[in-house]
Amino acid sequence: MVPVGEWVAWSAEGLGWGLAGAVVLLGILLLCRRFQVGPIGRLMRLVDETVKPLFRECRVVDLLVISVLAGIGEELLFRGLIQGGLAGWLESWWGEGAGGAVALGVASGLFGLAHCISREYVVFATVFGLLLGWMAIATGDLLAPMVAHGGYDFVALLLLTKGGREVGTLKV
Repeated sequence: MVPVGEWVAWSAEGLGWGLAGAVVLLGILLLCRRFQVGPIGRLMRLVDETVKPLFRECRVVDLLVISVLAGIGEELLFRGLIQGGLAGWLESWWGEGAGGAVALGVASGLFGLAHCISREYVVFATVFGLLLGWMAIATGDLLAPMVAHGGYDFVALLLLTKGGREVGTLKV
């Protein structure tokens, strides 16, 4: 397993991947907010009724701190420790490269379960986990998923709690 100090490599490339990832994740959220049908509609109503009130009274700086800590902490746990550790362990059994997909799936599933507010929220978070895990594999470190995760959380919380004009049911 890679030492924790080597899990994050500061680079312009990783930062760029992270910012692009945040835009993709936010695009998914905006699509979900725009097309609220079936399970997506239930998920967005749950966000409005449950998640939004939790953060409504937070100041912008509070949302920033929460988002940065979530991006760093959750990525260290799910993409670093679980995905990276499991991939390394599986590769010791099956050979190099053999455990990456399994580790990605397990870490993403656990990430979804850690966000178990409803079935829909688990699926939503699992998909996000797959994207973040793929970014870790593609870049070889955790900077990109940390930036994507923290950036997404911050902008999503701002849009949900401090928004201005209406776009669908999401204030932006």
